[in-house]
Amino acid sequence: MASFSTVNPATGEQLSKFDHVTWDQAELMILDAKKDFEKWRKYSFAERSKALHNLAASLRKHSDDLALQMHMEMGKLIPEGKAEVEKCAVTCEYYAKEAAGMLANQKSASPYNDAEVSFSPMGVIFSVMPWNFPLWQVIRFAAPSLMAGNVIILKHADLTAGVAEKIGKIFKDLTSEITLLRNCQVDHAVAEKIIAHPMVRGITFTGSTEGGRAVATTAAKNLKKIVLELGGSDAYIVLEDADIYKAAKACAKTRLQNCGQSCVAGKRFIVVEKVLQEFLSAMEHEMKILPLAPLASKRFQDTIITQVEKLKSWGGKVVFGGTAPQGPGAFYPASMVLFEKNNSQVHHEEVFGPVALVFVAKDADEAMAIANSSPYGLGGGIFTRDLQKGKELVEKEMEAGFVVVNDFVKSDPRIPFGGVKDSGYGRELGHFGIMEFVNIKTVGVGAVE
Repeated sequence: MASFSTVNPATGEQLSKFDHVTWDQAELMILDAKKDFEKWRKYSFAERSKALHNLAASLRKHSDDLALQMHMEMGKLIPEGKAEVEKCAVTCEYYAKEAAGMLANQKSASPYNDAEVSFSPMGVIFSVMPWNFPLWQVIRFAAPSLMAGNVIILKHADLTAGVAEKIGKIFKDLTSEITLLRNCQVDHAVAEKIIAHPMVRGITFTGSTEGGRAVATTAAKNLKKIVLELGGSDAYIVLEDADIYKAAKACAKTRLQNCGQSCVAGKRFIVVEKVLQEFLSAMEHEMKILPLAPLASKRFQDTIITQVEKLKSWGGKVVFGGTAPQGPGAFYPASMVLFEKNNSQVHHEEVFGPVALVFVAKDADEAMAIANSSPYGLGGGIFTRDLQKGKELVEKEMEAGFVVVNDFVKSDPRIPFGGVKDSGYGRELGHFGIMEFVNIKTVGVGAVE
């Protein structure tokens, strides 16, 4: 049985030691989860709703503990951790209220005397989740999936194994009759076996594009339904008629959320040349006044250091920041790299840290072409005072799953979230999210003679 340790990224201090779950242990979890599914699928929406309300209450009860664990394991600022917990609780309450209506049978015209479309749970779902939003990523999938009648096996990132352990305990304490989510801290080899297991009916994966390809390959071999939320290099376009102060404030927030360690954080900022200097000045001011946590590990700091040097070799000019401080912590300062001449290589790079990449465009058409030159397509936006023009551009032209005008992308339980191209496929949240792991079943009834 392999063991590993979690580490405080601010100090380099070892926190706790954990053991990976063996295949034999994981298979027993799957068998037990299948038994619980057979019970849970028969619960009414009212009974499931009560469980989700209880989950929301439990999350709030453990808010301080969860936020501190995130802070210790991956550096998240305590206020950000508490906000993450509250967002999860609100999402549980949202689906507890709305799921019955979302999954109500739908009448349909047909060659039968009567026909309806019903929505049945699929079964045991394997959830592979990352470290950067260690509670939100789990709950935003779990809430709708549980309300649909599924149960969950969770493989969390080793980096936040302590958070995963607390999530598992919260679910275990939720009810004595049934376990809706089992924490299963496995390595990649065992995870592959879980995906292939015949009692596992679906997989949801949030993580890197490379990891998504590996998971999708195994899922495809075993004909499993899968949802992928992968990497991103979100582009925000600043047109010459934009409110530059408002644009810079929003761009700084999206770039530095979670210390820049978010798939849907703004990463590329494409500015029409007439307002470039004004934007650079405002953006620098806004980025420098925002609080910044450490990166989640020393390894990620090393990656950012290497990436910034690569960006410089591709023609990027460091406007501010760009140098990691000395010391044991995984800190990196808010930084900006300017590309006065476009370089196509840059748009294939996902910088997972507090480094803003700024590009110059002569007009809106060139800006959109630069934005779409990335293989990623998670989110993005545009800043302009012409709201109709802005909406048309992001809706019709921007290649992404979530686009905004005069703001930045924010996930919310009421609206679907997901990407296109190398950012994955499928949707989480909203009405579309709950439909990903149900059997959309046609029920036809013939006439009685």
